[in-house]
Parts: sequence; structure tokens; C-alpha cells
Amino acid sequence: MNDSGKNDPLPVKSKDNAEQLVRGLVESLAGQYSLKVDDSSVNKDFRDCFGKNHEHASDGRFDLTYSVRAKLPGDKHGEALRVMRKKLESSGYKISGYREDASDALMDAKGGHDNLFVSVESYQPPTELVFSVNTPCFLPPGVKQEQVSAPVPQTTPTEPQLAAAPNVSTRRFAENPFG
Repeated sequence: MNDSGKNDPLPVKSKDNAEQLVRGLVESLAGQYSLKVDDSSVNKDFRDCFGKNHEHASDGRFDLTYSVRAKLPGDKHGEALRVMRKKLESSGYKISGYREDASDALMDAKGGHDNLFVSVESYQPPTELVFSVNTPCFLPPGVKQEQVSAPVPQTTPTEPQLAAAPNVSTRRFAENPFG
């Protein structure tokens, strides 16, 4: 039975390795413009993974949402994003959103070797950039991936079907086309 990719092998990473991966990407991007991230602003959240149809497994799979800020005057945000954009594109990321104006800048990208989602945007008031990264679902090392069951094929129609009685008009007034 085809399970539409539900049981494709997940990439394997420990939580520490996932965090190192994300930190490395952020530091690489910030380094493109000689920025230093503020470690005191780190916000990270490891969560259980759910499938696109809300499937849940109990094998320890997780994803990571990570964000951190770096100080940079607002009038430099657009220039910094242009430099970071080149770095991401050369690393196999596809830019899915981009905006820059005098008071606001935003860039969203997805891809790279680990299929990460990256966002870099102005933090209001525009004196900092926020780097946010979301990972795909990772399976911890040494854990056997649980197989998620494919949905049971539906054998009955989802909506009741009404059968019309043979040779019986359902219209109240036969000569009126509106019943």
C-alpha cells in the first residue's frame, strides 16, 4: 500500500547536533556582514514532530525552532540582507520572500543540504536583525523509526446519496420550472 511518503527515512541528528547545525548557519550568515549575534537573546524550542495530517509517532522525533538577534542600525538592514541572500543562494537555498525598505527588511529562504527554513528580518525599532531557523523533523541517533500507518481506504461514500423515486415528480408544480 502506498503511504504517500509517510514512512520515508527521517534524517538522523541529536538535539545537540541540530542546535549546532542551526547556530552554524546563523553565525555564517551574520559573519557575511561581520555581525556578532547576542547569545543572551537566543530562544530555542525543541518540539515533537507531527506529520502533515497530524500523525504522531513516539520514537523521539523532533524539530527545532531557533532565533537570535544581532545589533545593526536599521539603515544597514537591506545591505546586510543582500549579502546574506547571495550566501544562501550559493548554498542551495531558494528565496521565498524578500522585502527591504527604509524601515523594514525581511528575507525567507528554504533549502540547503539539511532543508532548513531561514528567516532574517528587522526587529522593531529597526536596531537589530532577528535570525530565525526551523528544522525539519529529525530522528535521534540509535532509534528505530516508527512506521506510521497509512489511512484505511474509504469504502463508503462520504456523503449520503439520495435516490429519486422512479417516475415521480419531485416538483410541487409541474408546469413551474422552479418547483
